[in-house]
Order: sequence, then C-alpha cells, then structure tokens
Amino acid sequence: MKLKRCLSLSLFLFLIVVRAQVGIGTVTPNAALDITSTTDGLLIPRVALTNSTTATVTTPTVSELVYNSATLNDVSPGYYYWDGTKWNRLAVGNNSDWSLLGNSGTAPTMNFLGTTDDKDIVLKRNNIRAGYIGDPVYDVSFNYNNGNTAFGANSLLNPTINFATQTGVRNVAFGTNVMPSLTTGQRNVGVGDISLFLNASGSENTAIGAGALYSNSSAFSNVAIGRNALTTNNANNNTAVGFAALRQNATGTNNTSIGYEALRNVLGSGNVGIGYQAGRLETGNNKLYISNSNADANNALVYGEFDNKILRTNAQLQINDPTTTGYKFPTVRGTNKQVIETDGSGNLSWSTPNITLSVIRTNLNADQSLNNSGWQKITFNTVVFDTNIEYNTALNRFVALRTGYYQINAAYHTFLQSDTNFYSIGVRKNGAFYQERSGNHSGNTTVSRDITCIVSLAIGDYVEIFAENYTAGATLDSYSGKTYFEIQQIR
Repeated sequence: MKLKRCLSLSLFLFLIVVRAQVGIGTVTPNAALDITSTTDGLLIPRVALTNSTTATVTTPTVSELVYNSATLNDVSPGYYYWDGTKWNRLAVGNNSDWSLLGNSGTAPTMNFLGTTDDKDIVLKRNNIRAGYIGDPVYDVSFNYNNGNTAFGANSLLNPTINFATQTGVRNVAFGTNVMPSLTTGQRNVGVGDISLFLNASGSENTAIGAGALYSNSSAFSNVAIGRNALTTNNANNNTAVGFAALRQNATGTNNTSIGYEALRNVLGSGNVGIGYQAGRLETGNNKLYISNSNADANNALVYGEFDNKILRTNAQLQINDPTTTGYKFPTVRGTNKQVIETDGSGNLSWSTPNITLSVIRTNLNADQSLNNSGWQKITFNTVVFDTNIEYNTALNRFVALRTGYYQINAAYHTFLQSDTNFYSIGVRKNGAFYQERSGNHSGNTTVSRDITCIVSLAIGDYVEIFAENYTAGATLDSYSGKTYFEIQQIR
C-alpha cells in the first residue's frame, strides 16, 4: 500500500516537473496553475490589516494577496497586495475607481480626485490641454502660495512669478485671451474676452467686459466695467462703467464715467461724466457732465468746470415741489435792475421793482417844555409825509427798512429866552450820539439850533433827535416851520 502511494506521489511530482503546470479540475492546464470549476471560486486568505504600512502578515512577499476584513485607519474591507513597503488596495468595480458611469458609496473624508504627491494635474480634450491645476501659477483651489487663477483659453499664459517682490502674482483671469501678455503685473482682475489683453506690467486693474482695458500695458489702478470700456487706455486711476465708456482715453488720468459711451471721446484728465453718452463729445480736462444724451456744455442737464469752479444747469431750477411748498426759478434773463418776484404759488419771475426812496418829515403836535437836566429827546409825533412808513411816532424815531445812506435835517426854536445858557441839538444813531451842534445864548431872543448830516444805516437801524438845555422854563415852539425832523434816502 505504501509502495502504491509512493509511486503515485512520485508520478505526480514527475508530471509537475515535466510539464511545469498544475491543473485543478482539469487534466490539461493552460497556466502554471489552472483551477477550473463551474460551481466554486478561489478563497483568498482573510486578514485583518491594521493600516496600509504595517506588514501584519508574517514576512509578506512582494505581490502577496490578501483580503482585508477590517475598517481601520486608512484601510477598509477589500483586496490588498503587498508591494514591498505597503499594502495597496485593488480597484474593485465602482468602489475604488472613479467610473465613467459614476460612483456610489464615496466618503468625502477619504475619497478625492487628485494626487497624493507633489505633481500637477492636467486635463485634456482631444489630446490638447484644456485645464490645469498646479502650483503656483494656475492654482485654483485656495489661491495656494499667492498663485494666479485662470479660466479660459490663452489666459494668463506665462506670468513671471517672483514671490520676493510680489510680482506676477494674485491675478485672476476669466475668459478667452484674458491677460495673455502679463509678465510682472499683480492683483489684476480680467473678466471677458480679450480684457486686459496687452497688460504686461500694469497692476491692480479691474476689467469686466469684452475688450475692457484692452490696450492697457503698464498703467495701474483702473476700473473698467462694460464692453470696450477704457479700451485704449494706458494711464492711471480711471474708472469707466458702461459700454465704450472712456473708450478713446489713452493718457488721461483721474477720469470717472458712468453710462453707455459716457466721456467716450475724452483725451484729457480729471473729467466726470454720468449718464447715457454724458460728455461723449468732450475731449478736454476737468469737465463735469450729467446728462442723458451727447449734449454739449450749453445743453447738458448739468455742466461744470472743476478748475474754474463753474457749475451750470441748462434746465429749470426747482426747490422742492412747486405745486406744494416749493418754487421754481425763471429760465430766461431779466432786464437791468429787475428783481425776482414770487406769486405765492411757487412761480418766480422777473419784475421791475417799484422802489421808492425814503422821504420823511415830522413835526411836533404841541409845544414841548424842556427841563434843566441836559439832553432830552424831542418828541416828534406828527408825520407830514412818510413814503415807506418808516417813522415810529410812539418811539419818536426813524427806523430804516433798507440799507443805504440817509441825509438828516433837523431844527428847533424856543420862545424868548433871557439867559446866557448853553443850548445844543444832536443826532443819535441806535442810541449813541452821531453828530451835534452847540452854542451859548445871549439877550432876550429865541434860541435856534439846526443840524444836517449824512448817516449810513442798515435794516433796523434807527435815528432820533435830541435837545440839550440847562435852564428851567425853556419851551420848544411847535410851529412846523421852526421845529422839524426830515430824513431823505440819497442812495
């Protein structure tokens, strides 16, 4: 029996050596090991790996295959092979590879599209590069390492990166042929076909719209929003918002235009245009246009000159709503010496004023006794005429309604006086003496004093006439030809 077994084993080993092939379930193996079955499969050893870098299996051999049954660290159930340094998971169906038909069962904390080494990612269509994710020029993930962001054919082709000087970095390009010439420029934003097309070293420009800032090569701090906005510009600090706004500007600086073709033809600096075609035909400097057409300086709604400090409106000026509490000004010139007059219903118009200069004469209505206390007001209380009603009889004074120059004439007479006393007449302005006239009396005659002067008065200023006397019993004669107070506005 033993002899038979030995012969069988010897024959088996002989066949292996002779044929160098083993067949299980088949007598004609087609490989080194051929397992043939229609009912059973091959059972690979099951091992609970702890991670992908620990051998786990006793002295594994390169290419050794196991089935991992554990979910631990960076391994999960599936087939793994040993490559000499770590276990590698075999791709099985849709669970490990990204499939052309989509994937399921992915874990965001473990699964990703990308690389685990320091290599860039290239996307191609028809074997031509259509996308690129790399460091640092075209980084699009988190602007890693101050890189640039580019989406579109021929955009940001070859910036010269220098992190020490911060040149050629932090640019953003969206669209076809956006900033293809850029080398050292930084912090530019271009959105739209051929925007910032010639920009090489210009920095901190923003161009949004096809052809915006097309010719800008080295200028900085410009903002262009709209197709062909600032398209020929190569100067600094301009802002254009709207189709073809500031389109022709090449060297002018500090211009601001908002609106379709606003300041389109401007060649100068310091201009502001707001509205559809506002200032479109202007070519100079320091102009202001607010309009909704290409109207010139004499027809725009608002026109101004910053250097000459001119502000003009070519429309009717209204304050609030004229139909309620406001008013509106006339739009034509008045004639010489006309004034603006309101009708009380919101309408202002030119009118020729009926200006009457002040002319006043007053008298006493009765004799006035003087005491011996010195200065005392003469109580002129009878108005002979008063063109503008400016004399106050209750206070015995003239109160000016207009600013101007006034001539004052005043006089008084007393009845017979037999003394040698001192008598005076004085003009007071706003309570303070302005001018006076004095003298001693002698003999048994009347006392007569008069005064004439010119005084400058503002609105509300007042004038009074005073008499000075130190003898009891002196009485002013109320006769209008002797005691009077006259005021005449001379200018």
